Amino acid sequence: MTNSNTNNSVLILGATGRIGLEILYQLSKHNSKPDIHAFVRDPTKLSPSDRALFKSIVKGDARSSDDIKQAIDETDANVVVVAVGNGDNVAKSDIRTTNAHALVAVLEQPQYQHIQAVVISSNGAGPTKIKVGLGIGTMIAYHLRHVLRDHTGQEAALVPIMDRTVLLRPTALTDKEPTGKPVYFGDKDKPPTINITRTDVAVVVAEEICGGTSAGGKVINLTNAK
Repeated sequence: MTNSNTNNSVLILGATGRIGLEILYQLSKHNSKPDIHAFVRDPTKLSPSDRALFKSIVKGDARSSDDIKQAIDETDANVVVVAVGNGDNVAKSDIRTTNAHALVAVLEQPQYQHIQAVVISSNGAGPTKIKVGLGIGTMIAYHLRHVLRDHTGQEAALVPIMDRTVLLRPTALTDKEPTGKPVYFGDKDKPPTINITRTDVAVVVAEEICGGTSAGGKVINLTNAK
């Protein structure tokens, strides 16, 4: 997203979650060596080995624009990664939507116009549908209806800063061995598989941030190959 000659300062919101941690691991391996900062509600959830990979750890509430602003100021972040959620809990929640509103309230301020965002949403959110044969996609979408509604609200809230946002909509996330072969597909396309490893998603995130070729205003639907 930024010039590859620039030392990125990356703030990860939701850094104790599985996808947040995987993004940490992939960023820490990248040749550009960005500064990586955690924004977490409970720092004690980070293991000592994970804590060692962060340049700093900021405690805060992802729903609070004041807390997010303070974290950006403290870390001098030029990229914010949004990986907030409720883990495997599919109950009704507005954490993703509320966080997006809080983030936008900060990034719309004049002094933060240079900051870019990378946001983890989900296949099935926004204009996309979970497409699996024999009605299975409909059943999955119903099971995940609260999560997908929250992600849809998240995406709608991000519209004012979409010109500097990369939005990723992965299919179902797994902890399997990475394939190194993510497949990209259109909003109306049926993906070849219904899941992708967190590592494969995190590799894409790291390259979007550190590769020096990406720009905002971009939506990526991705899954693993068959």
